[in-house]
Amino acid sequence: MNLHDKLKEILPTLLPRRAEDAVKGNELINRVRGALGKEHYSDGTLRTQFSLLALEEDTCLARVPGGQGYYLRRAGEPLPGLQQIMHDAPAETPLHRAIAMAIRLYDTTGLSVFAYPIAEESWSHPDLVAVQWPAGCWGEDGCYRMKPRHAQDRATYSAVCVSLCQDEESLRRDFFRALSCGEWAEKSEMLLVGSHPDATCDAARLGTLYGVGVRFISVPPEALPHADELLRMDASAVQELIAQLPQNTFATPVCRTHPMVNAEKLPDVLPVLQWVQQCVQRGRVEAYERRVAVN
Repeated sequence: MNLHDKLKEILPTLLPRRAEDAVKGNELINRVRGALGKEHYSDGTLRTQFSLLALEEDTCLARVPGGQGYYLRRAGEPLPGLQQIMHDAPAETPLHRAIAMAIRLYDTTGLSVFAYPIAEESWSHPDLVAVQWPAGCWGEDGCYRMKPRHAQDRATYSAVCVSLCQDEESLRRDFFRALSCGEWAEKSEMLLVGSHPDATCDAARLGTLYGVGVRFISVPPEALPHADELLRMDASAVQELIAQLPQNTFATPVCRTHPMVNAEKLPDVLPVLQWVQQCVQRGRVEAYERRVAVN
């Protein structure tokens, strides 16, 4: 049983029943470690799983709205939408703005985006995953419905990491993080957001060498609209903004027919795979805000 499913099984016995008694992340991590026994997972992996589980309909984990802490979700309790999550979080940091911009770059091209919680730097998952669905069309209700599937139809994935492009050393670290985090996906991509063009030369060379897509938006992230504002913009407004931003593509991603790493062995990647597989099985993509997990 993978970590995601184990947590679904053990959390009901570990969570307080009232929001007033909610436990913070550190305390819940200690409780989970006690229940898991000898199995060890990093704090970052457990926090990521908590944040993702809190946005799923079929789990018992709820987060305190506008605050910190977890408690047992009651039947019928509404899930937080993307806008509320971004409002509750410290969403005015440069990284939040850059990741919000990355989300809109992809979702306005018809892809669905699964964005991970913004926490400490992770080498076990990218910042977001852009999903290309099997053939279908968008309905008037904003839902993407797939055409009757053939056996070979499946979704494909682009693993995307965002870099603030601060200096050459940090950019090289961010590049190799993008390479590492995307080995399970068909494509690895890196979005640079910043005002240090001299630091991008190495990323362009490395992207071509390793087959990682490298795209540069030459704007200080502080100059972008607030993350919440970016996520609220309709597609036409975002496309107009994107058209005004100075951009360069330094390397195009190489599509892998055989991913280098088995995603089933990466616990932080399983939630997005399970979501996509369930959507493909149903033949429709659930509402955008229900499965974008930024916090």
